[in-house]
Amino acid sequence: MTSSFSTLHWWTAAVLSGAALAAAAQFLATTTKGRMLTALLPLVGAVAVILNSAARGYEGETPLVLYTATALGLTLCRIVFSKYLRRQRELVLSGKPMEQATGKQTALFLLTFAVIVLGLAILL
Repeated sequence: MTSSFSTLHWWTAAVLSGAALAAAAQFLATTTKGRMLTALLPLVGAVAVILNSAARGYEGETPLVLYTATALGLTLCRIVFSKYLRRQRELVLSGKPMEQATGKQTALFLLTFAVIVLGLAILL
């Protein structure tokens, strides 16, 4: 699907997937400060991918592909788990604490994220 992507295409995909992640994360924020912090999430992710890629010696388009797959994976997880996240947000907005995620819920999220990113890696 992306075998003909140039570096410019990968930069475009990375920027768009970062914007999608920022938009998806905005739902989770319940305060102005929280919305500002979630807007920084794609930038923090980009720095992490760049540093990790540099440490591992990845060059060229590889960091852009990794970032794009990760950002899209997190964005899609936001959609997949929207019912659970909506319930958590409603608790916070009503002044109650969020429910603590169980081990099974955490494992399910990580497995879902891994499957989504693996699927994206195959497609990309």
